[in-house]
Order: sequence, then C-alpha cells, then structure tokens
Amino acid sequence: MVHKVLTLVICLILPVIFAPAAAPEEYFQSETRFWVDCSLGSRTTNCVQSVEFSDPAKEKRDANGQLDYSSIVWIKTTPKLNSKFVYKKTSYAMSDFESLDSKACESIPNNTDFLHDACYTASGLLSDGKDLLFRLQIGSSGPFFNIYQWVDQGVQRSWDRGDWTAQTVPDGSTWRITLKSKSLAQNAGAITSNMKNPYISFGRSADGDLLTYVQGTVYPNQWQCLSPSKLNATPNERVELCKDPESYAETASTGFSIDVMPYVFQFEKLRGYTPGGIFVSGPTGSLGQVQYDKEQGVITVPMSGPHFLFDRKTLNKGWMEVSIKGDIIRQAFNLEPKNAGQLAKVEISYVEGKADIASYATRYIPELDTFEIRAYNFGFSAPTLRVKMTPAKSTQSASKNAPSKSTSITCVKGKSVKTIKGNPPKCPVGYRKK
Repeated sequence: MVHKVLTLVICLILPVIFAPAAAPEEYFQSETRFWVDCSLGSRTTNCVQSVEFSDPAKEKRDANGQLDYSSIVWIKTTPKLNSKFVYKKTSYAMSDFESLDSKACESIPNNTDFLHDACYTASGLLSDGKDLLFRLQIGSSGPFFNIYQWVDQGVQRSWDRGDWTAQTVPDGSTWRITLKSKSLAQNAGAITSNMKNPYISFGRSADGDLLTYVQGTVYPNQWQCLSPSKLNATPNERVELCKDPESYAETASTGFSIDVMPYVFQFEKLRGYTPGGIFVSGPTGSLGQVQYDKEQGVITVPMSGPHFLFDRKTLNKGWMEVSIKGDIIRQAFNLEPKNAGQLAKVEISYVEGKADIASYATRYIPELDTFEIRAYNFGFSAPTLRVKMTPAKSTQSASKNAPSKSTSITCVKGKSVKTIKGNPPKCPVGYRKK
C-alpha cells in the first residue's frame, strides 16, 4: 500500500507556529485560569454568556450540504452549578470524589485541565427526544485559549470497537458558544477547530461588554493512531504512528474542540487586521502548526490522523474547511472576496513528490462578508493541506514598477538646436528649453 502524506494548500501562506522560549504574554485575561458560566455567580465578565444549539428541524442546506446560516434557530442550553467545583481551587485529590455514583457531569477527574463549574442540558436534542448533557472545559495560557465540550449523556457509540463506548453529540448538530470578555474579543486572531461550517463574530452585551460568538457543526470523528506493527509503542514512538499506512483510530471526539490565538508567531503579519480573520477546521484532534505566508498567499494546514477507522478496514476520509473574513481578503490579497473563488486553489502534495488537485468548493456569503473554502474526500495518514490564493499586485505597486514613458523636448544654444528624449528630458549644459 502506498503511504501518502497530504498537503492541502490554500493560497494565503501561514508561518509555522512556534512558541517563544520565554514566558508568553497573557492575552486572555481572567481572574482565574479556568473560565466559568456568567450566570452562576462567580464572575460577570471573562465568562461564558451562553451555549446554544440549532433546532435541526429548522435548518436548510444546499445540494452540497452547506448550511444556510440564516435558517438557524438557536435554542439555549441550561447551565447548572457543579456542586463539586470550588471557585479558584486549582487542584483536587481523588478523595474529593469518593462517591463514584455521583450524577453524570458532576465528577472532576484528578487533572486540573478538566475543571468545570457547570453542567449544561440541551433539552430534547437527541433523536429519541431525550436531553443531551455535557460540560465545558475552558482555559487559557499565554497566547492560547481552548474550549472543549465533553459529552456525559448523548448518543452512545461503539464504532465497532467492542472494548470501548463513547457518548457524543448527534451527527451534524450545530452549536454556538458566546463568551463575554474584552480581552478575548480584542485578541482573537486565528481559530482552529473540529467543526464544519466554522464562523466567528463579535457583538456587545446589554451592559456594554464585548461578546465573541463561535459556532460550527459537529461530526464526531475518530483520531489519534495505533499501529498493528507497534502495539507496545512508547509515547515518543506513537507520535509517528499516523505515518504508518496500516494505522487505525485509537479514540474519537465527542463534541466540539476550539482553539483561539492572537495574531502572533506565524500570524504576526496579520497583526492589526480584523479579529477572527482566519478560521480553519478539520476532523482531527489537532490541526498542528497552521502557517501563513502573506507574500505567496498560502495557508498551510498540517493534519495528523489514522489511515483506517476503528474497524481497521474503512478508510478514513479527510476534509478541511476554511472561513476567511472579507477584510482579510481585501487587505492581505488586494482582492474583492466575491472574486476570490476564481483564484483559490486547493492542492494535495504527497511524500513521493507528486501533487494532486483536491476536490473542493468555494463560496462568498455577502451578508456575512465571509469567504469559505471546503476540501473533502482526500485519503488520510499524516496530511498537510495548503490553500493558494495568489495576492494581486496593488495599483500603487504596479504603477511604481511600470516601464518609464519617454518624452522629448527641443533645446537651443544660439543657432544650435537639439531634440532631447528622456523621462524627464533635460537640456544639456549651456542649452535652454525652446
């Protein structure tokens, strides 16, 4: 079997993200590292304003399955205080949770990355009319802001893996999380997630605070990698397992996963541009080092995923969706976003050196001033995807580099007459312009 490494190129090129060695600046200010629900009394800013889901019966989609955003009818979930969460407490012992028969969503693992203050109920979302119950795990550190949805009571799945089951959101459910925070709204730059129909927008609350809305459609996916030839691989070895052409899924996502970062590192060239300008989504747990190259007009999106699903025989099909704000297209590429689809090109390059054109579609949504690119159905192992959209030369630059236009003048000195050409032409010493 030929091992393929995919590279999807979107012409906008993003530089690789490398965190500096020194302690990073904290971009998303909060009284504690972990964000809480605004309505539960701990904080009234730097908190979760609401979590909503779309009424599936109201949604409309086109022939390609693309969601009509104007058809969404949002329904709010109901938060309930987790009685075992202590505000500002950062560590717990297992003895804090000796009652293992506690209600779903209340327990907190012995891991400070999974602290949560609330359990949320999405009433009637499941196909049998039952409620979906989940928690949010939200934290920030330096330039990174992470939002993760863990489902405690949802669609039960085994995915043909007999030793493991998971609770997930329903396939194709659409979600919106609203965060109330000045620092987040001002510093949100580039976003990655595992959601289709990715979109970010901003607004203000009734009391004048800044709001950030992040939304998308979730399809639970299988990711991380195992290999039949290295069942006892060490943690360091497992990093490379996705490159094995026989690799298969180790685990699966249960809900949405969202990562926000400001315009720093590889996105430094977009500093000062519109917030949330580039939103990249794919099916894996992590999209890796998304890169941007302004001069070449390329966005590079490395991905890592198994070649097969849990059953070890069904090929894992990759997809990628990119949402770019219209102002980014205008400023970074000197293009009108409504015309960007004529230049956008998605390519897949392979480790063997050959390149293919991926199946992809583009659309511009005038009412949202957003340009979208969607690539799909490419093979999976450890792909890197690139989208190309060559920047147009500005009028000023074109004018500066245009060939000089020569003109001529007549110069006289006594009875001597000369015609001088140049840009601009000048009479020789002793001559005057006639």
